Amino acid sequence: MINLSPYFAEILGMFAADGCIQYPHYICMWGNITEDKDYYDKIVCPLFSKVFNKTIAAHEKKSNSVYGFYICDKKIVNVFKNLGFTNNKTYIVSIPKIVSNSKDKKIISAFIRGFADCDGCIYFQRRKGKYKSFKLKYHTYPKIEIRTVSKKMSNNLSYLLNKLNIKHTTCITRSKKPNEKSVNRIIIRGPERVELFMKKIGFNNPAQRSKYLIWKKFGLCPIKTSLEQRKFILKNKSDPYSFYRHALDRTRTYNP
Repeated sequence: MINLSPYFAEILGMFAADGCIQYPHYICMWGNITEDKDYYDKIVCPLFSKVFNKTIAAHEKKSNSVYGFYICDKKIVNVFKNLGFTNNKTYIVSIPKIVSNSKDKKIISAFIRGFADCDGCIYFQRRKGKYKSFKLKYHTYPKIEIRTVSKKMSNNLSYLLNKLNIKHTTCITRSKKPNEKSVNRIIIRGPERVELFMKKIGFNNPAQRSKYLIWKKFGLCPIKTSLEQRKFILKNKSDPYSFYRHALDRTRTYNP
């Protein structure tokens, strides 16, 4: 067993969200082929390499539009098996007891961060009602949402967030399709709670962190942007307001 450190706890969070174990042969992790490439190259692979003292490099799997890696090392596979991860973990996955029982807030934060980087997102909404025109026109109101089809994991994450005194709400979105499972959602609403989440946990995934940085810089973050577009905004090579002008142009085109 590897000693529980914040690095290892973050890996466990990542793996609980996006990992797969096929015991006794291999473990693997896969993210989006474009939006998650930076995250895997700069965060996930270096972290796995550091903790397991083994060079891990990601690659594309174009047939599934994913980016990630396999690890065919029985010792490493056994680490995840012994922590309770199973071949069919998606609907029953829960937080390993070594994390949920920990009193170390760095361990707790690291696990949540790993999970949220893979199965969470930050997004921004327009306000409705009696607000200034800026908030009515632009996406300024922040929310963080973490989704999982595992009820156990949702309850576990809520428990850990409470340990960190981060207020949140939970709800279930039931699928209208008979073959699809309901989705358990954890939502952190509003500037104060989002800032507290970022202070105590944060995002390491550039796909999410870039949205937060744009909001901090401009007070808004346009929706439906790619990571590359957000990089340009943060480098002052693109204007976030231009995304709203383009939307207005399209509205004028289709609704003369």
